[in-house]
Amino acid sequence: MFASKRTLKVLVVIAALSIAGAACSKKTTSSPGGSASNSGSGAATLNVNIAFMGDLSSTYKELVSSPYQASILAFDQFNASQTAIKVTVVPEDTQANPDQAKPLAQKVAADASFVGVIGPAFSGESASSGDILDQAGIPFVTPSATDDALSTHSWTHWFRGVGNNSSEASGAVPYITKVLKPNCTFVASDGSAYGHGLAAIVEQQLQSAGATVQPEEQVQPKQPDYSALVTKIQSSGCKVLFYGGYDADAGVIRNGMDGAGLTDVILVGGDGIQSDTYIKGAGTGAGNGTIAVEPSAAISGSQVPEAEQFVTDYKAKWGADPAIYAGEGWDIAQMYIAAFKAGKTDRQSITDFIHGLQAFPGLTKDYTFQANGELDPSAVVDYIYQVKDGAWIVLGSTKDVIPA
Repeated sequence: MFASKRTLKVLVVIAALSIAGAACSKKTTSSPGGSASNSGSGAATLNVNIAFMGDLSSTYKELVSSPYQASILAFDQFNASQTAIKVTVVPEDTQANPDQAKPLAQKVAADASFVGVIGPAFSGESASSGDILDQAGIPFVTPSATDDALSTHSWTHWFRGVGNNSSEASGAVPYITKVLKPNCTFVASDGSAYGHGLAAIVEQQLQSAGATVQPEEQVQPKQPDYSALVTKIQSSGCKVLFYGGYDADAGVIRNGMDGAGLTDVILVGGDGIQSDTYIKGAGTGAGNGTIAVEPSAAISGSQVPEAEQFVTDYKAKWGADPAIYAGEGWDIAQMYIAAFKAGKTDRQSITDFIHGLQAFPGLTKDYTFQANGELDPSAVVDYIYQVKDGAWIVLGSTKDVIPA
């Protein structure tokens, strides 16, 4: 499944990097946005850093690794194509911990060589570090954080490259009520900014739709056992569980449900559960029938030439197919690259450039941002994924799958 059959030709076509003018001098130069080094041939190269902030080593790393690797691929290709500027992607491992994200944001903010951030990847760490990044005037573009509240902070340097929790809920709720049609829906979450935020919206929308719903039950994440929650689901008699949270925990919950004989209860979640980590955690039943509603478009399997090339290049570099949010990680890197090609190499000019994008063509969508950093509604598309035979497959967009 692919968002559209557009090409990936960047709208901003620059014949040459305007920064290359400075590079023509034999004298090494520097700028507030980075440092310059002499390549030995007389041309100075401007060195800049892009921070990637997200869980790169902990429990939920599978949700973050693909956009991180896609951004490295994009900048490696850019660096190989010219010598005027060299971009280094610097990993900032938050381990999905909002408290750990804050000092990392402070480090990035204080280092003038960093001219942009991809991330933070999750909502909680975005909320904890957003003020620091915004006050430093550094653009930060998340490929995956969906909490609605992030756009209410009046940040002027923040952008969201996907839809939010409300858009996910607007796909999940009609899928539950029109396709699954359960007797009732049990709502649970991990209490996080993302998980609770999504579960609360789903609960409210189910109530507004006249569906029978059990009020949200919050659990502590990263537990080896969720038997207490499973018992409550069993007692409710509900045939659908909506879980707001992340893959590792959802897999343990699914495994526990199967062990309790609740194999006929369908687990529905958002983008946070859509990974192989969920399937592995689900155990014997491998989570078959599980539904995930998310704003990330599937890239693998696309027949659009640009997407096919991306998949080929990604597999050649990383030895695996790109997974969730790989396309968004690539697209956000391309926004920075387009800014560099337009001669924008400092924090404020890059922010202004991204704000000015109009239908910027990416692998996953055409990007236009609103003043508050949210995508223009016309760019937001959500997809329905399902686990079949131990693997995630995309059923289609919510508009295609859910009856009118």
